[in-house]
Parts: sequence; structure tokens; C-alpha cells
Amino acid sequence: MKKFLIIVLISTLKLASQNTEPVFTLKPALGINGCQIHGDNYSGFNKAGIFGGAAVNARLGPKSSLEMGFYFSQKGARHNQNPEKGDYSFYFVNLNYIDLPLSYRRYLNKDYFITVGPSMAYLINYHEETERGDWTGVYPFEDFEYGINFGLGKKIKDKFFVEVRTSNSIGTIRPYGSGFTSTVYYSNIIAQSFNKGLYNNILTFFVAYKIDIKKKTSAPTE
Repeated sequence: MKKFLIIVLISTLKLASQNTEPVFTLKPALGINGCQIHGDNYSGFNKAGIFGGAAVNARLGPKSSLEMGFYFSQKGARHNQNPEKGDYSFYFVNLNYIDLPLSYRRYLNKDYFITVGPSMAYLINYHEETERGDWTGVYPFEDFEYGINFGLGKKIKDKFFVEVRTSNSIGTIRPYGSGFTSTVYYSNIIAQSFNKGLYNNILTFFVAYKIDIKKKTSAPTE
């Protein structure tokens, strides 16, 4: 995955650099994550997280581009106690990642666009609690997360964009057997194939601002 990201990015930069028009833009972004973890026996995007950073966008054509992001992204899950229903279980985990998505962007018309692509994230640190106390470090999470992203965005002004993006792990962030076993049974084979541990499911809403990176032009010769 890491080699794939590097090869595609280098190829894109070479292709874009052959264009005589400015093709690069820097896009600072800030937003919020709605988080849940598939396989933790709970459901719902009940935990919020911070999403922020920047991306470099390389235009491939009038309607398409490639974008490499560098973001701080908080993921995880939360399940609160509900004594009225006899539920005294509590679960909270906050995962702080450096997220590196590589996205292909395609404009559907002059305003709306879609993004799709892989991502790799590095776990900086985390905090985990249950009704039995602090479990941070007892059963460590994987250092790296590999995922796939899909988004729908809209240009709201010439330089402002909003996007809603889903991100799903394609590999476990903690495999079963390390102190955690699912009690959920999935009837379809696709869900069963992703029932080998814990996986991040993230719904992100963010706002981005476009900063053009113009090429330097050579001085005219006489």
C-alpha cells in the first residue's frame, strides 16, 4: 500500500508538471468526524472527533485531479451506560491518527464532485476505557490502518469547498483474539469476511479552502 501511494503520487506530479498552466493547489481543511468501530458489539456513530490538515491537489484535466492529504484525524467509538434499560456497560476509545489519503476527484458538473481512493494512517496514541476502568495499553491497536474512502463534495464559492466523506478500514485495527471477541453474527458472506477484528467506520464533514500554487515563469530572453 505504501509503495502504491508513492508510485501513484510521483507519476501524478510528473504528469501535472508537463502542463503549461498552473495545476497545483494547496487545500487546508477543517472538519469533524462521526466515529464508530465495526466489531465492538455496539453500533452508531456516537463518538465525535477532530479532523484537520491540508492536501495538495494536482489537476489532471478540466474535470479530474489527484489529491494527496495530510490530516490529523480522531477516530474511535463510544457506548454510554443506560441504567433505565438495564445496560451498565460502558466503552470509549479515542484513536489519534495521522491520515494520508490519496484521492481521485471527478467533477460531475461545475459545482459537485466525487472523490475515491485508498488511505494509510499512523496511530499516534490512543485512550481506552470500559466500565471496569482504564484499559489503555492492555490490548494494543495496530500501528497502521489501511482504508478506502469515498466522498461527495460541492464548491460553495470560488475557493471554498465542503465535502462529506466515508472512510472504512480494509484491514483490522485490532484482530480478535487480543482480548476482544465479537458476539455479533453476520448472515451474509461479505460481512463475515470483515468479521476478523475491529475496523474503523468514519463519516467526515469538512470545509476546505483552495490556495493556488502558481509556477514561476522564466524571464524573457532577448
